[in-house]
Amino acid sequence: MAVAAVATVAAIGPDLSLRGTGTYCLTPEAARAAEAQGVTMEAIAPATATGTCVTLPGTGTAKANLSGGDAPLQGGMRFSRNGHRLDVTNLHIHVRLTEGDTSADFAPDGSPATPTDFLHYKSSPSLAKVTPTTFDASPNTLYITTPAAAAFTDTFGTSPAAAGTALFTFEGHAEIVNPLSKFPTP
Repeated sequence: MAVAAVATVAAIGPDLSLRGTGTYCLTPEAARAAEAQGVTMEAIAPATATGTCVTLPGTGTAKANLSGGDAPLQGGMRFSRNGHRLDVTNLHIHVRLTEGDTSADFAPDGSPATPTDFLHYKSSPSLAKVTPTTFDASPNTLYITTPAAAAFTDTFGTSPAAAGTALFTFEGHAEIVNPLSKFPTP
């Protein structure tokens, strides 16, 4: 079935245009650590939060053969503790065949945003499910980078996860945008 779906969407072109959401949920360990540290997480609009998860809308592309893709997301996450905050915005997912990363802008305590290498993860076509109209990314574990963990520590004196350890799990769902829909119908 997956091969037939990829063949169907491949007829559209080499890249699939996507519109959907990505959900980042703190791992149970990171959620416990954040709670013990007094660090809270909330969404920055248009993202939304539920419990220890933040869902961000976005658009992007995926290779029809599932070898890669890119998706900038809208909104962000705000981490807060004792009057300090760390805003993480402009998240951008970059996926290649076997690995992926997420970059973001980090702004501690209202300072100007700094582009930061945020998360790294393993990637595989087996983590994606494609139908002729949808693209879904299975739950995947995301690991915080050294620069991102340092930004948490600089802001709060601690980080909810040590560099190189799991911070989030991620799931994505997107509709495949029909490239012909932008043309008027006769």
